[in-house]
Amino acid sequence: MNRVGNSRTRRTAAVAVGVAVVLTGAVACGGGKEGGAPSGTGPAASTSAGASPGAGSRSGAGTGSAEAGPGAERLKAFALAPGDKAGRYEASEPLLDEPMSELYDARPAACQPLTGLGKAGHTAQAYAKTDVPGEWQAVGTEILLRSYKDGGAASAMKALSEAGRQCAGGYTEDRALAEAKILKVEPVKAPALGDEALAYRIVVQDVKDRNISLYKYLTVIRSGPVTLSFRSDAIDTKDFGGVPGEVVTAQWQKFSKAGGTAPAS
Repeated sequence: MNRVGNSRTRRTAAVAVGVAVVLTGAVACGGGKEGGAPSGTGPAASTSAGASPGAGSRSGAGTGSAEAGPGAERLKAFALAPGDKAGRYEASEPLLDEPMSELYDARPAACQPLTGLGKAGHTAQAYAKTDVPGEWQAVGTEILLRSYKDGGAASAMKALSEAGRQCAGGYTEDRALAEAKILKVEPVKAPALGDEALAYRIVVQDVKDRNISLYKYLTVIRSGPVTLSFRSDAIDTKDFGGVPGEVVTAQWQKFSKAGGTAPAS
């Protein structure tokens, strides 16, 4: 299948050469099975002074810490590292420093948080990715940890929640080489982790064949001034059901044990 600008271009370089023009976007799912997190080399990390965050926090969700979250090196230690296991999934080094979807713009602009969280005012970030070694059609997941200050993490979650409501009927992504039509955005069960969590199933029209729909899932968890986002997709037209629970669990456990937050009871 042809897919342009897909996040899978980073995960499967050999496949990406032949499928260079298809979708990327937002994606989601709930918690799941347990996965280990052995040591390994660290994922990519960077600092950023992004645009100002969205307004306010969701009612009842808390405002998050007024202090700045951890810096890039600490976030790097919190993230799954190459070689870490999450059930049958394994973490590996991202091929690019920035998630590709963050280069895309959304129309209307209110839908931007579903396409990329890059304009949410973060102060530092770290990346990881997981897939199944040797299975090019397996579900791949991009993991992005971000720090905020002055309640920015809660504001980012509020903006995402608003986007999920306003853009339920679809929107357009402007990509480097094509426009992608998002057909539908549906909330799905989010994991019971952190201070708040949101999850979405996103149906995307294939840019090469309007009769084909593809699926993406996005889960975002907030723990104080830190967000953990998971974007999953697969090189397949089948709805794969969500962000792998093993990946969410393994990343949350490593984040908790490394001191990112107290483990959930």
